Amino acid sequence: MNRRKFLSTTAAAGALTIIPRSVLGRGYVAPSDKIRLVYIGCGTQGLDELKAILNSPQIEIVGVADPNKESYNYIHWSENGLRNSLRKLIDEPRWKEGIKGIPGGRDVMKEVVDIYYQKNRPSRTGKGVECYEDYRELLDRVKDVDAVKVMTPDHLHGYVAVDCLNRGKHVIMHKPLGNKMLEAMKVVDVAKQSKLSTHMMAYNAFGDGNMAQIKAWLDAGAIGELKEIHNWTNRPVWPQYPDIPAETPPIPQGFNWDLWLGPSEMRSYHPHYTHCVFRGWYEFGAGSIADMGYYSLWSVFDALKLGSATAVSTRFSRVIGLNNQVPSAVVNSWSYPLAAAYKFEVPYRDKPGKITLAWHDGGMKPPIPEGYQDDDLPIEGMMFLGTKGAIVSGFLRESPELVGVANKQQYDSVVGHQMAEHPRSALADGTERWLQTWIDGCKTGVKGPGSFEFAREVNETFNLGSVSLQSNGAKLIYDPQSRKITNNPEADKLLSRETRKDWKFV
Repeated sequence: MNRRKFLSTTAAAGALTIIPRSVLGRGYVAPSDKIRLVYIGCGTQGLDELKAILNSPQIEIVGVADPNKESYNYIHWSENGLRNSLRKLIDEPRWKEGIKGIPGGRDVMKEVVDIYYQKNRPSRTGKGVECYEDYRELLDRVKDVDAVKVMTPDHLHGYVAVDCLNRGKHVIMHKPLGNKMLEAMKVVDVAKQSKLSTHMMAYNAFGDGNMAQIKAWLDAGAIGELKEIHNWTNRPVWPQYPDIPAETPPIPQGFNWDLWLGPSEMRSYHPHYTHCVFRGWYEFGAGSIADMGYYSLWSVFDALKLGSATAVSTRFSRVIGLNNQVPSAVVNSWSYPLAAAYKFEVPYRDKPGKITLAWHDGGMKPPIPEGYQDDDLPIEGMMFLGTKGAIVSGFLRESPELVGVANKQQYDSVVGHQMAEHPRSALADGTERWLQTWIDGCKTGVKGPGSFEFAREVNETFNLGSVSLQSNGAKLIYDPQSRKITNNPEADKLLSRETRKDWKFV
């Protein structure tokens, strides 16, 4: 079978019939076909994650899109780490030699993909990877695109995902599904109703920590009745600006600022909004909890069958400034605080009752449980607190231990089945196992465990926490059925955003 046509011998005359691929069905990918993929978002994280897509011979990147053409002003975790990893990927030890700064933009990604294919897929035909400023124009012009990978800033996730699903494209996307509640829930609804294959990247962390062991101890009653779960992190590890930028520097050449803003209201360009620091702003990001909480807590929601939060309250650090030479708190309705603690009331989906779920960031931590041997909790971690003791583990549930449990030796033999969903070894053809699950979904229509709809509860919970922060820490009561905040009309308005007229969310 060929991508654009296949030949069928008729029983009557042996005639050759050419059938357009579109007849095969919306979103259809034949088992023998490569998945033709468009990469949307060419910043540092997008470039970092190219390797998995390029290494799979079952996928072909046919286009890249980003509002930024090419620049070396990106932010990354090391000065030369990204450049060096890309050099290794394309086997070009002197790539970008003499250029200072951290690379990014659509021209950079196109160059990397083209070099990789020239060296590793010499039989590949065509003029190379298509490169567009606006992903919508790319999808309008480039035919037979099967799928997209969305690597944009958070405020574009919901719009791009829904648009691509409505176009019949399979989607891989990073967290979150949307940085506004109703946008994220629209992604969930559209994905659930479609037969398309979706995958939220945070699911890949399920195998990084032993939730199976924790669940086995909980089921055995090792800590009594579970009452609270605490998860804490050292994030944010990027600047979170307490003030709206007053300067108006020129928009960099080759950067479409209007397109980068997307549905958000127009404002003057400033580099404090872009690249990895976008996540510190309520309009563009979703805070530390959305940066890391999906990795640590999605598997907890899944294993314990937790529903969406029905209530939340928050507390947070404050910035003190001078107002007419008088110290006073800065009332900040535009950016996330330097440190915050969220307290959610989360019901079970399969039985009566609820637990308290607490998130702590910026150096905040929960109280030390009774019986804990060290002077302080680690900088990042997770704790399950019950009526008879606690379980303390690493941030991703690794190395769990029973704390304050009487006769805990009796639970040594209680061992959960090791989680095997995502072993780190790749398949024989180089495809990573999590990616193969998504590929199989593209070709069979079977929904994988990382599908968008299975992340509803954790997304809905985190989005609700953001609204509490924006509401000065107010306790909010939320109805997941109506998707309404029932005790605070002003907070309810923050579940969505006012969008510019050129952007529609359908």
